[in-house]
Amino acid sequence: MKAERDLQGGNLSSGNGGKMRNGLLAVICLLLLIYGCASGISRQALKQADPTITFQQVQKDPDAYKGKVILLGGQILSTRVQDGETWIEVLQRPLDWRERPSYTDVSHGRFLIRFPDFRDPAVYGPGRQIAIVGEVQGKQISPVGGTAYVFPVLIPREAHLWKVEEAGSGPFINFGIGVGGVFR
Repeated sequence: MKAERDLQGGNLSSGNGGKMRNGLLAVICLLLLIYGCASGISRQALKQADPTITFQQVQKDPDAYKGKVILLGGQILSTRVQDGETWIEVLQRPLDWRERPSYTDVSHGRFLIRFPDFRDPAVYGPGRQIAIVGEVQGKQISPVGGTAYVFPVLIPREAHLWKVEEAGSGPFINFGIGVGGVFR
């Protein structure tokens, strides 16, 4: 009798209908969260990259990996435009599960990205984080601190420049205890 009255009065929110709506809402929220945390590099580009090739291997002998496609990322050190191309020097950093360079002191060296077009150095400026799926073109030898340095050179198939607010690995929580005073 009560079920019949609930159907006639439209009172479904207290039964299974309310639970289904809440479950559907939870699934939608979860999908939006996953989408918001997704990689900056497309799945199609990631499929092109060979996950067995490490930066250390390429750094040791870039010419041996010519034509291979790899995934790298790091912090931009400098950007220069030359002859219609843009050359970006990157300090390699490990990537997290979203292909975002991590803020860490760990780096295995530097590499160059050669974009075939103009990229504004003000946008691709020092300190910005970048991830790239790129083809190893070879090497370039240039001085770093007075020493000849071998840079692996990559031609991008896809690159993602992380927004400044996206660049962190998450919220930083700092606790501190201090004593203040004035000395005269």
